[in-house]
Amino acid sequence: MATVFDDVKPFPSTAPNPRVAMGNNRPPADVEARAAFDDLIDQRDGFRQRMADLIGAADRANAVDDETAGRCGELVKQIRAATKVVEDAHTTTKAPYLAAGRAVDSAKTELVGPLNAAKAKVEAKQTQYLREVEAQRQAELRRQREAEEARRREEAERLTAERARAEPAAVAPEPAFAPPPPPIEPERAVIRGDYGAAVSGQRVWLSQVEDYEVAFIAVSNNSKVREAIDTAIKAMVRGGVHEIPGVRIWSDVKASNR
Repeated sequence: MATVFDDVKPFPSTAPNPRVAMGNNRPPADVEARAAFDDLIDQRDGFRQRMADLIGAADRANAVDDETAGRCGELVKQIRAATKVVEDAHTTTKAPYLAAGRAVDSAKTELVGPLNAAKAKVEAKQTQYLREVEAQRQAELRRQREAEEARRREEAERLTAERARAEPAAVAPEPAFAPPPPPIEPERAVIRGDYGAAVSGQRVWLSQVEDYEVAFIAVSNNSKVREAIDTAIKAMVRGGVHEIPGVRIWSDVKASNR
């Protein structure tokens, strides 16, 4: 729409900053979530002071006889109840954000899933082609090695024949035949796409365990393997297994408040 003054720009139709648009004055999600959590906690009058009192009481508590041990049990129950209040407020506050996050995750999966499948399909076709190229490349290297070995063998036989003709009475020792050095593998070619993509074959090493007991001996000193062993043994002991070769298992006493 034309304006009255030619040198005056018209008002923008949309706000350049979405935060200044009408109805969009909500705080950032993290600030909003923390405020909602604090509001739920503060709805209980004196609850924060109650938590501070319980924490202070834990420092002063002693268990020296049955009576004081029983008082400690009552204190533990009160601390547990306060913890439950905090956890409930956390669950209530977080629920809508979890639902929103799951909705976004679902939307992302709907879009990314087919893209990943398409990418995997194309890469599988590339891999098949590059495997065929690599097979031809290795076949050519073998042919070169065999040809070089045959040339060296023919040269050794020619030298032996010449020595025999020069000295027919002497027994000419057959010259030692040294295998040829392996041919230098040429660098794999890089295929260039029309828009800058670079495609090349990359040698990767794969593995498949055929004997877990033998493989375990080879990797038993790996820190990740030992962590997995510790986790598995703790689960077995909790499940009631009290004898495991190579493991020390013992009973102990731990306070239980109900």
